[in-house]
Amino acid sequence: MTTADLFLVLATAAVAGHAHWFFGNLYEAVVLAPGWTSMAGRPVQLAGGFLGPGSPVRYYIPATPLTALVTVAAGVAGWNVPQVARPPLALGVALCLVSAAVTVYIVTRVNLRLFFAADTAPEQKAMLARRWVRLNRVRLVTVGAAGILLVVTLIRCRTA
Repeated sequence: MTTADLFLVLATAAVAGHAHWFFGNLYEAVVLAPGWTSMAGRPVQLAGGFLGPGSPVRYYIPATPLTALVTVAAGVAGWNVPQVARPPLALGVALCLVSAAVTVYIVTRVNLRLFFAADTAPEQKAMLARRWVRLNRVRLVTVGAAGILLVVTLIRCRTA
């Protein structure tokens, strides 16, 4: 397998990972978040706990870090492939890393307190739900843009 072939495999996997990441977060934004933010300070609970049924953590634990790793690996593998357009590849990798950082913040600073901390006051939960919505918008933009840039890189690579 050549470096160009490895890049194509990794970049294609990264695009699939970004689609999974994007549409999963879009689903949460459209279907779940309105319920969290409309609770007007009442407690928000996920029935099964941190890793139980209904927890978004179960959905993302395998996919998000793997997508970030595969994207970085695609960036490394594609950097020296002559037909690869470096600017969209570099920006796609950078936006993926920003998305991962936002996700780490959301999970550690928002979700844990919003869904799993027993001592979080109801008004804090309402504030955290609104913060989740704002941060998720940032994440949707960065994940979507990273995926699009990786697709652009693949198209340019195949047409070169």
